Amino acid sequence: MIFGPNFNSVWIGVLAFVAIFGGVLLGVLMSKRLPEQHLGSDTRTAVSVSMAVVGTLSALVISLLISTANSSFMARTNAIGDLAVDILRLDRSLVRYGPGADAIRSTIHEYATAKVGELSRNRREALGLETMRVLETVSDQITNLKPVDDRERIIQAQALRFVEAISDARWILLEKNSSAVPGPFLILLIFWLAILFASFGLFAPRNATALAALFLCSVAVAGGIFMILELASPSEGIIQPSLKPLQTAIAQLRAD
Repeated sequence: MIFGPNFNSVWIGVLAFVAIFGGVLLGVLMSKRLPEQHLGSDTRTAVSVSMAVVGTLSALVISLLISTANSSFMARTNAIGDLAVDILRLDRSLVRYGPGADAIRSTIHEYATAKVGELSRNRREALGLETMRVLETVSDQITNLKPVDDRERIIQAQALRFVEAISDARWILLEKNSSAVPGPFLILLIFWLAILFASFGLFAPRNATALAALFLCSVAVAGGIFMILELASPSEGIIQPSLKPLQTAIAQLRAD
């Protein structure tokens, strides 16, 4: 988490909305209290030009955060898919090895089931130590095989490469387990949006329609920040990569 263990994307989204719409209300309040000469056309032009710079910066930062968050989400999604494929390929290679590898196949089944449970539990602090030990057991079992001909030696080497690929996918999943959005970056963005919307409230017409439009716009922007955080922390939030590839792999392992 970027704001500590008791915060998540929902609460940060709510805080963003409070800050942004609070800026609107502050602007409306200031428009009622400032002398008329502070709200003239020259002042409106100066504020609009200044806020155009802030708005441009905010748009660029949001675009960057969306790209970063989407990359993090897709990397984790692809790692899960690759992991499922490599598990199936490892199992098929051991089927080709023969009955001597049946015990290893059982351990692979155990690993796949444990990995789905681990990813479903949504715990960053677990570090995957339980499944890592199972995978190390698989690697040791394959290394201890006693191939009797070149064919079995080739399959053994191939199986070890699949284990290495599974291990690589595990490290990618671990690496993409934390938020890809820097906390100070996000705080600065929310501050920019708050002062930008304060300028909208300062010069907005004093009627319910304008206020409702600014309210809905604040909700939309805060929702965008929420979505960025969800994608940037794919193991912690409401929106998570599908575990369907691994579940399908487990079903295939049981069917063989």
